[in-house]
Amino acid sequence: MRPLRKFIPRRVRHRILGWMARAGFAIGRSLPRAVGLALFSFIGTVCYRVMGADRRTTVNNLRLVFGNEWNEKKIRAVSRDVFRSQGKNLFDAVHLSAAKADVFDKAVSHDSLYGIAQACGRGKGIVAITAHLGCFEMLLHLFTRRGLSCFAVGRAFKNPDVNEAVRKMRSGPDIQYIDRSESTRKIVKLLRQGKVMGVLIDQDTNVEGVFADFLGHTAFTPSSAVHFALKLGIPMFVSVTARLPGDKHHVYVSEELIPIDTGDPKADLVANIRRINDIIGGYIRKHPEQWVWMHERWKTKAVDAE
Repeated sequence: MRPLRKFIPRRVRHRILGWMARAGFAIGRSLPRAVGLALFSFIGTVCYRVMGADRRTTVNNLRLVFGNEWNEKKIRAVSRDVFRSQGKNLFDAVHLSAAKADVFDKAVSHDSLYGIAQACGRGKGIVAITAHLGCFEMLLHLFTRRGLSCFAVGRAFKNPDVNEAVRKMRSGPDIQYIDRSESTRKIVKLLRQGKVMGVLIDQDTNVEGVFADFLGHTAFTPSSAVHFALKLGIPMFVSVTARLPGDKHHVYVSEELIPIDTGDPKADLVANIRRINDIIGGYIRKHPEQWVWMHERWKTKAVDAE
């Protein structure tokens, strides 16, 4: 069966997506949290039913990683939970980014940020590596609320309404959101001001990357941020978040990553990314219903892959 989007003209889909972005952002900022979470969980369930291609990709990816551990019933159940979780995390990403301090602190707990704060004081900033796990959009807002100035690098979306919604969600007091096309010099300047740079490296995208193991399978992994940090000696940390019972979030923060340095830059880059992937993968295995399994993570194949 052809996907529903094939029957809708691109121009109409573009307008619908823009309307949804504006409406979703307005709802996320205005509804009480309990009501919004229930509504967006329901929307996630609806998306699971109607988004056949994304549902199949989710199921297939779960089979790839957990097929030897789970039966088909569990794979289907977790795939439904993935969509519900994405709905709830989308609401919280918008809602918590503008929440009052008492609301935010009641919903979000975290590991110690002492190591990150100390590293920022060295004058090189830090690279905080994260993943599309849990309510990841909330991470930089946590850091700034704890006194750490941040910035994120991302790509512009073709749809202006979607782009504006994402920009608002990823910006805020002491958070700067800059386009991927901006110069490296600007990024270095921000890091030398002691800022935290948030980066995502867990998707197969059309950027500089290397092949490294991810959840037991070779995956093309964006590498520019890690390469940049290794070259300039910028401290790196892995920080991810997951939703806990009671709709609370916890932010996990690794110790500073001491770079693997054997004198072979190419091999060292892969080794360091593999280590980061292992950390991220460990949290995905603990919270499998909260990662974006509808993304074609293993799409690009290495030429020498088995």
